[in-house]
Amino acid sequence: MTGHLIHVGYPKTGSNFLRRWFREHPRLAYSEGGIAGYGSAYEIAREAVAPRPDVLYRVTSSESFTAPHPDTGREQDSHDDPIDPAVGQENVCASLAALFPNAYVLIVTRGFRSMIFSSFSQYIRSGADVPLEEFVKHPLIGRPWEYDRVVGMYRSAFGAEKVIVMPWELLRDDVDRFVRTLEERLGLPHFAAPSGRLNTALTSAELYWYPRLTRLVQTLPIGSRLKRMYLRGIFTNRFRPAVAVLQRLRPGTPVTADAIPEPLIAAYRANAHTLRENPLYAPYAREYYG
Repeated sequence: MTGHLIHVGYPKTGSNFLRRWFREHPRLAYSEGGIAGYGSAYEIAREAVAPRPDVLYRVTSSESFTAPHPDTGREQDSHDDPIDPAVGQENVCASLAALFPNAYVLIVTRGFRSMIFSSFSQYIRSGADVPLEEFVKHPLIGRPWEYDRVVGMYRSAFGAEKVIVMPWELLRDDVDRFVRTLEERLGLPHFAAPSGRLNTALTSAELYWYPRLTRLVQTLPIGSRLKRMYLRGIFTNRFRPAVAVLQRLRPGTPVTADAIPEPLIAAYRANAHTLRENPLYAPYAREYYG
């Protein structure tokens, strides 16, 4: 019987890379934005008359499962205050368990300082104009990364033996080991990981200049169409050469992860005790709970 793998995120943990691997692996069935490897109900009917006996797992993947938001799946997010994701996370978990109670669940985490900084980079790329100091002060900023609560929630819903928890840092440091470890848990034959890096973060200089450029563009009488074009340009980092010129002409203070207060990181580490029991996290203890 074909199994099911549900990849629930987190954002900024190599999700684009993993989805590419899901799509290319010959023993997996995955469709971008689809459910259980199907892109639509029509595909279920089509495969009914042209079965794929080689498929061992059908895959559902969405980092939004751990970061639910009203704008999920839309080209541009709104920049209202962040919402508390806890209820949404619980509802997603309950829905997935009701639909696919026998599935395996993959949760990929990321160390807190790196996660906050990378999330800030993505927030700026989506058109926000707040500085890092303001971003980290929001009372809900750490709620999605309550790893103990989220891992425990999925273990309760699917069974502890069905929940696979892995560190993004292993994917960063040793792609082949990450892939082989996941394959061993699922009983999959080895398939080499795709090469290349996707969705790279903004540089420290870009994190300084893009919020300032966004505030400037918002004040210009250029119409909504040009402003949308600007936002798409930021998202793809099309203005990197222009920012490099600005930084040479008028150097700004680079924005780095060191600006995230240590007491804030220490508070987040209280949400990662469950990861201590996982040997994959031992080399990265300082990132999570050390």
